[in-house]
Amino acid sequence: MKLAIIGTGYVGLVTSAVFADFGNQVVGVDIDAQKIKTLKSGQTPFYEPGLSDLLIRNQKTGRLEFTTDYAKAIPDADVIFICVGTPSDNQGRANLEYVFAAARSLAPLLKNNAVVVIKSTVPPGTHLKVKQIIDKVSKNHYFLASTPEFLREGSAIEDTLHPDRVVIGADDRFARETLLDLHRPINGKRILTDIISAQLIKYAANAFLASKISFANEVARLCDAYSADVMRVMEGIGEDKRIGKAFLHPGIGYGGSCFPKDVKAVLAFGREKQVNLNVIKGAHLTNQTQVDYLINKIKATIGSLKKVRVGVLGLAFKGNTDDIRESRALILIEKLIAEKALVHAYDPMAADNVKKFYPNLDINYHPSWQEVANQSQILIIATDWNEFKELDLKQLSRISKIRYIFDGRNILNPDKVKQAGFEYVGIGR
Repeated sequence: MKLAIIGTGYVGLVTSAVFADFGNQVVGVDIDAQKIKTLKSGQTPFYEPGLSDLLIRNQKTGRLEFTTDYAKAIPDADVIFICVGTPSDNQGRANLEYVFAAARSLAPLLKNNAVVVIKSTVPPGTHLKVKQIIDKVSKNHYFLASTPEFLREGSAIEDTLHPDRVVIGADDRFARETLLDLHRPINGKRILTDIISAQLIKYAANAFLASKISFANEVARLCDAYSADVMRVMEGIGEDKRIGKAFLHPGIGYGGSCFPKDVKAVLAFGREKQVNLNVIKGAHLTNQTQVDYLINKIKATIGSLKKVRVGVLGLAFKGNTDDIRESRALILIEKLIAEKALVHAYDPMAADNVKKFYPNLDINYHPSWQEVANQSQILIIATDWNEFKELDLKQLSRISKIRYIFDGRNILNPDKVKQAGFEYVGIGR
């Protein structure tokens, strides 16, 4: 098939690369000329394992190209995916301006019987507004559909190729059959539904996963109060097949490009329909206060943070990505600075993004965890990089005078930390 992918962020780029690799003819469209130039050179504008090789290979075969010109992508496309961002506005609602802008740009160029697919995460019913925009311009017959994505940054290609399920929301048989055919090489159970239900599936999934994280963090607070080990508690309940192990991992909370904005969006469109979502509201509140919980634990352990040299390992919102959006590590650092601490930090991939987007944040950056440790009095693990999970505690003991390790991601073995001569403080441990 001939595909047009509007938007070259995480979702758009991975979608483009994977479908091109299946043998489709794919054109990626973005209004950011610099980003398109970067992609044509074989580079990616962000770190995602395996993506660069996939893009280079398929550009060399001619199956994948990138452009800023809608007229080069839309007229021949059998299927057009809208994969633009939907960030939160100041009320927590999904900002749909990029979705609507994409609809206005593609509308005059649609060929007859094209399928327009909204892959962006949008509130239920957004496709009806998209239809109004297209119908004002296009006289050709077309179909609308929704195929929400469930990618995890750091494993986006694997998640695209081997998802648990492929959700296809379509109100027309032709659109449904076209998308079933397009997704044939991809594993996972097919969930066929109407468009609005497909849009709600995405939000409901993210809200539920965010709630599991916040639930684990609330239980961790209870474990601290009773001197229990939250990791054993989570293991005990996670083995129950009705509950499952995934996302029951306490720490300093969730961040990234999806969970925070999607939870706020669910609460916002719930308010619009006067639906009180107490569980999701509670998950959001717990997440908003989890970094403060760690800060208070640190202060209860060492006293004032004023002029204390604090080493922070991790800046990205999670390991295996350079994405810093809604990163709890950065919120932690902002609060440490507010306490007058002197922050030294290292991240394997995300430091350049922090320097670019937070140029005024008073951080002493270092090229390794060893140099951070050498300059610090206490150490905080803020991101779950594998490099930090395998921290060489003997080396840490040799090169630093650190006494306390605060494990904000519960990724270290407390017994091994103590055997190496450090005091260990985790979340609920």
